[in-house]
This record gives sequence, C-alpha cells and structure tokens, in this order.
Amino acid sequence: MNSISMVKDLFVRDFDEKLHAKATEIATDDGITLASIVADAVDNWIKNHEKNRHRHNLILYDNETTLNKLLDEIDKLASGNWFKSSCGSAKHYGMQYLNKRRWFDATAGNYDKLLENPQETGNKVLEIIGNKLDNKFPLTVAFLVEDLAREESVKKAVKFCEWYERKSLPGITYCIANTRNVISGSFDDLFDLFNIHNAVFLTKGNKLYKLRLDEERFYSLLI
Repeated sequence: MNSISMVKDLFVRDFDEKLHAKATEIATDDGITLASIVADAVDNWIKNHEKNRHRHNLILYDNETTLNKLLDEIDKLASGNWFKSSCGSAKHYGMQYLNKRRWFDATAGNYDKLLENPQETGNKVLEIIGNKLDNKFPLTVAFLVEDLAREESVKKAVKFCEWYERKSLPGITYCIANTRNVISGSFDDLFDLFNIHNAVFLTKGNKLYKLRLDEERFYSLLI
C-alpha cells in the first residue's frame, strides 16, 4: 500500500508581497525552494519547543499499592531518550522502587539537607541532574512535597514549589505525595499547592484522574 503525503497550505500573517519576493529571490539564489525554508523553520521550532518543554505536576496517591502502579506506569512511559532521576528519602517506598529500576538518585546523601534548606540545596540537586543529562530530556519524580508537608507544613511545600516553578526549567517533574499528608494543611495552603502546579492528578486503584481548577462564574452553578 502506498502512503499518501498530505500537503497543507500555510497562511502567514504580515508575510506581504515584498517579503515574499525577497525570500523567494534568496531561496532561488541558494538553489532551494521557499517552501523548504518554511518547513525547516517550523521543524526547528517544534524541536526547540520540545527541548524547552516544562511540566511540573502534582500527583496524589492513597497507599503503596496505588503508588506501585503509578511508578510502574511512569517507568514504562519513560523509556527512550529520557534521563530518569528521583528525589526523596532512601527509606521511602517510592525511592526504593525506582532505585531497583535504575533511576538516578539525585539526592543521595543530601536529602536531609534538602529538607532543612530546600532552595539552597535544591540548586545543587538541579546542577547534579543537569550534569548527568547528556542530551537526554529530564524526567524527575520527587517526594519532597510529601515530606515537607508531613515534617514541616504544606505552606513550606508550597514555597518550595513556587521557587521551583519560577525557574521554569526544561523537563517534566512529578511531585508525588500521599494524600493524607497534604490535606493536613489549611484550605488556602492546599489550594495554593494545587494552583502552583501545571496539573494535579489523583490516583485510585489502577486509575488516574485529572483534577481541574477552573475559575467559574457563580451562575454556572445553575447551568
């Protein structure tokens, strides 16, 4: 069966006749087509977008069985050109699970310091991860929110996530926490924790649910 290549017309705003003529002239002199220049530019933009993609998500679980299923799915999805790292206590079940699957422990020997001074030690942890990437895309699983919420406060966990989000580093980071640890804070702290993340997910059994925080008008209560 022959594959069919679908060609699409692209309309570019402000690409006037003068600019079109100049670009066509340069392309002709270089022995290429204007269409190939545009296609190459779009392709480079897509690659650059993927390289700089930033995701910082919160995932809440209820027990070790659910966490086991979640980490197993993440590990399978992260095959290929990913640098897989983890941040957490060596005693945490999730860290032990990921260590068995050869995830890089970015906080080995420094986790207590990270809890005591999240931002200062966090910079060192990010540097360690950055030095290990080797042109791979970073994917990090972190249990810091859970431990900060339990040992300090949800508010302190929020402050750390705000600091991390301001950095807007390329890569995907999953802050994974046991639900009972984060609901111990005030409603405002819990809302801020949800809001500082790009997305919030809840796991129950073998299923994953996405929690949506969309501001609504009160009249929507009757719709």
